[in-house]
Amino acid sequence: MPQPNLITPGLKAITQLPQGLQAQVLTKVMNTAFAVPLAEDEFDFLAGRTIRIGLRDLNANWFVSLNENNQLLVRLSGKEDASIEGDWLAFLKMATHYCDPDTLFFQRQLSISGDTELGLHVKNLLDSLEIDTLPKPLARSLTLSHHYLTKLAL
Repeated sequence: MPQPNLITPGLKAITQLPQGLQAQVLTKVMNTAFAVPLAEDEFDFLAGRTIRIGLRDLNANWFVSLNENNQLLVRLSGKEDASIEGDWLAFLKMATHYCDPDTLFFQRQLSISGDTELGLHVKNLLDSLEIDTLPKPLARSLTLSHHYLTKLAL
């Protein structure tokens, strides 16, 4: 039985934006979403490094680094030190704590390549984030997504 198409209109719309605008939108969203860990210097390990986030099913690659102002910067191309890849649903399962990230990696729904220490650091940081520390619209979307995943038992 095929899985239902769960791609949110917002995520799909972002991947369809012109490259420059897509990078600007993602940079703004990520800096807003991760404002607390950024303020607490939890992204310092990313200084001078780049991680590629690859969404296979959307054919999207986002290269994330930390700029000199301690802000995340998203580009759509570049050279990565490490990468984390998977379908968007696997990332959603990790972000909503629906599934343990290690399980997603062992099941090969997510994969890390390159500097695995850097990739694991990013994975652990993402896993440690609490939904209630995120901006309300994002937290609500993730909470609703978690509820939806639970109902579908994916």
